Amino acid sequence: MKFFRTLGAVLVLSLGAMLAHAQGWENESFPTGPGQPELKYHLLVPAGIIITNKKGVAFKGGDVVVVPGKNVTVLKSAYVQEHMKDTAFQSSFVNEQDNAGMSEEKVRDYAIVSVTVPEGVTVQGHGKTIKGPSKVTLMVTNKGSKATPDKTPGPMWDSTGGWNNE
Repeated sequence: MKFFRTLGAVLVLSLGAMLAHAQGWENESFPTGPGQPELKYHLLVPAGIIITNKKGVAFKGGDVVVVPGKNVTVLKSAYVQEHMKDTAFQSSFVNEQDNAGMSEEKVRDYAIVSVTVPEGVTVQGHGKTIKGPSKVTLMVTNKGSKATPDKTPGPMWDSTGGWNNE
């Protein structure tokens, strides 16, 4: 009987370790801190948000927008919660109500990113309009968002204001 209890405990611990590893693996594309300039970030546009680049191409909720790594900063959830009382921070956080009251388990499914919005690019949603040059904070779903090596020619980024699709 003691053998089965020990075996059961080992199985529970190993399953917990596998789940923790899987969660860490899923978030490896979005480590907290400044974006890596050699990467481009594929961000799933949140529901209710419209991003219009310099060329006039609109990206709506569910679309994927590609942003150069130098324009992205991934924020910690704790940082966001701490700064939610700051009106300047709130004015740049386009979908902050999606984060309010969310359980810690659910927050793990999202990455909160601050993105530089260049001149000519507009981000709209939830009653806010942010025009570049500025910064916008978005809560994006980890699933569907990723970071990949950036081999995009510089003129391509310049012509779209750094917001593009593939």
